Amino acid sequence: MRSIGRFLPVAALFGSAALLLVDLAVSPMFSYRLPQPDFYVYYLAARIGRAHGWGLMYDPSVFRPAITAAVGRYLPYLNPPLLAWIVSPLSWLPYRLAAWLWTGVLGAALVAAWFIAAPGRPPRRLIYLMAAAAALPVFTSFLFGEVSLVIVAAVAAAWWLADRGRPWTAGLVLAAVSLKPQIAFLVPLALLAAGHWRIFLSWLGATGVIAGVSLLAVGTQAIRDVRHSLSLAAGTPGPIQVSLLHQLPWPLLSAAAMVAVAGLFVIVVVSAAGGRPGLPMAAGLLASALLSPYLNFYDLGGLLLAGWLVLRTNPPEWQRFMLVALYLPLYLAPVWPLAAVVAECGWLASLVILSRLERDQTLPRRHKVAA
Repeated sequence: MRSIGRFLPVAALFGSAALLLVDLAVSPMFSYRLPQPDFYVYYLAARIGRAHGWGLMYDPSVFRPAITAAVGRYLPYLNPPLLAWIVSPLSWLPYRLAAWLWTGVLGAALVAAWFIAAPGRPPRRLIYLMAAAAALPVFTSFLFGEVSLVIVAAVAAAWWLADRGRPWTAGLVLAAVSLKPQIAFLVPLALLAAGHWRIFLSWLGATGVIAGVSLLAVGTQAIRDVRHSLSLAAGTPGPIQVSLLHQLPWPLLSAAAMVAVAGLFVIVVVSAAGGRPGLPMAAGLLASALLSPYLNFYDLGGLLLAGWLVLRTNPPEWQRFMLVALYLPLYLAPVWPLAAVVAECGWLASLVILSRLERDQTLPRRHKVAA
């Protein structure tokens, strides 16, 4: 058995390397006329904002001709102004150079999230990094130049700060979720329900400031322009959506499933009240992926962080086995999204049991300290 245990990390590393080769082989399936088209949306928004005013980057009459000429289809800018401001320094550079630098930012974000949150020691930690990079949702987020990995890194940093007793700073960092809320929009609510109200208040205050400054910068016309852009882009084919709303074909069935998922989410976070923030944040990431009205397959990188946070709770062996089994449907999410959604639902249900086990272990410690 010991020899098998020593062999498994090596096999996992070689398996991850093989999957990366598969990713490279299938990458032409996700290619556009311009490399990293989503980053070009941010890049173009920053250039238009600098030259003509930040509100005009939402105006389809200004943005649509430029993006269509470069990418070949209409991709509106729907993120808050903060993302365009962050990308603004890169918008002074030629696009190819800016895209390479942005790839470095995304790579650094993935490594940072792994370094902060992945449990264990080498070589197991290296396996987690290789497996994360090889997962198709993460690999394709590099191909599209998506900001998703930056959000994942911010949530990981917020967990690290919260777990070390720095809730106010954790809330400030968690406000980065506003760059693309659908990835982790339930994480602040999960923390509030689990008793981490200081993090929630800090997040709420920082997010309110970002929203206020953004509204002052772009004006109310930007809201109308976003609605117009959404209507124009509604019939345009796009990346596969992997939330319950899009993967269950009947409205009543999807509504019932969303209610059930919301109920499971509440049970997990309430059961985890008074404990450490890792499990509520993992449940928030998972429920966000399931309940989001708009979630592209390359936005599922947050589930890898959720898995690392669950592993840090020292779960029983059956939960570890489940996490390993979930890797395949996550990897195949761009090809078989319904399987990924079903697997996520099963994982969330299993967290109900895990949260009860963690609570049963925490309560005796509290009573002992009180005595």
